[in-house]
Amino acid sequence: MAKILMIAPTPFFADRGCHTQIYEEIKSLQKLGHQIVLCTYGLGRDVPGVRTARCLNFPWYRKLEAGPSFTKILLLPLLTLTVLKTAFAFRPDIIHAHLHEGACIARVCKYFFRRKKYIFDMQGTLTGELLQHKFISQTGLPFRFYRFMEQRIAGWFPVITQSESMLGELRLLKGDGVNAANVKDGVDTEIFHPVPFDAGLGARLGIDPEKPRILFMGLLEEYQGVDIMLNAFAKASLRMPDLQFIVIGYPNIGKYEGLCKSLGISGKVKFLGRIKYQELPSYLSLSRVAVAPKIAATEGDGKIYNYMAMGMATVAFDRSVSREILGDAAFFCRAGDAGDLADKIVHALSSPGECEEKGRLARDRAVKHLSWDAVGRRIDEVYRRLQQ
Repeated sequence: MAKILMIAPTPFFADRGCHTQIYEEIKSLQKLGHQIVLCTYGLGRDVPGVRTARCLNFPWYRKLEAGPSFTKILLLPLLTLTVLKTAFAFRPDIIHAHLHEGACIARVCKYFFRRKKYIFDMQGTLTGELLQHKFISQTGLPFRFYRFMEQRIAGWFPVITQSESMLGELRLLKGDGVNAANVKDGVDTEIFHPVPFDAGLGARLGIDPEKPRILFMGLLEEYQGVDIMLNAFAKASLRMPDLQFIVIGYPNIGKYEGLCKSLGISGKVKFLGRIKYQELPSYLSLSRVAVAPKIAATEGDGKIYNYMAMGMATVAFDRSVSREILGDAAFFCRAGDAGDLADKIVHALSSPGECEEKGRLARDRAVKHLSWDAVGRRIDEVYRRLQQ
């Protein structure tokens, strides 16, 4: 088996989708016998079983949430030095770079380690993320620069990604000859599985198991569809006055508590904040119906995998990525339409039999096609082709 050095230019581990994907990839590859060292930022939480090398961190930098920042750019040289130092000591067979910044660091490594094998793990588009976070505008010179860099990066190394939509984005950047594989995303179906309502946790949080409930888990950001989702909640609550909304995630809790107040639903929404990944199954047990309001056309959506493994029925915006993940195991509504989302929420909560069937289909699909073990085997096959 191979020795793998992974580069993750992110404050790993911070209980969000990108980090969960990296963590579960590592676990699945370790099961197959690979030795892995992860190089990441100095900020973040160590995870048992993951050998981690961290770069120095600036004392003022405490940003754990997703999104670009100038400080992250300043940290890249420090992380590059850590990667080089680790590579000289560990002597990996393969350097596996997560995210576009990781690919840039891997490009530097190639000047020192020309015979190593390299792979770029692409979780989304660079310019798409920068636009979503309003870091750049689509009309300025920075956009053209980052688009140029995105095109160059896509051709440096073989690429793995998690959806057919992302493969389509790659082909737009580099043409049909791009060297890429869709290894898909996954979920740990042993940790995440259907469990009864956690009565103790529900009582502590003030959640009534006799009243209808719907749950959201994810980053609380406008580009994640949270503003649209809360407007939909307000519309749905007019038709179902007892409806309870459970919201797991961060940051911007104060901002969205204010929005809920303006919408008149403050007493109906419970913001639970950041929950540790290992504790999520108990919290997900609090609802049999979940919502996935992401609006980005091609970006993955890791929360859906967790919903599916728990046997939850999902109400999701109709995106190609969501269709690819969920198949028929969901209630789909028009993307970006708060009214239609509210309609589908009400329909789902008013149709317990249909919800139960959607949840059963989702769990079955997760076990058969979306387990991390299957993802690990697909990545392992890419590794084997690299080493031939």
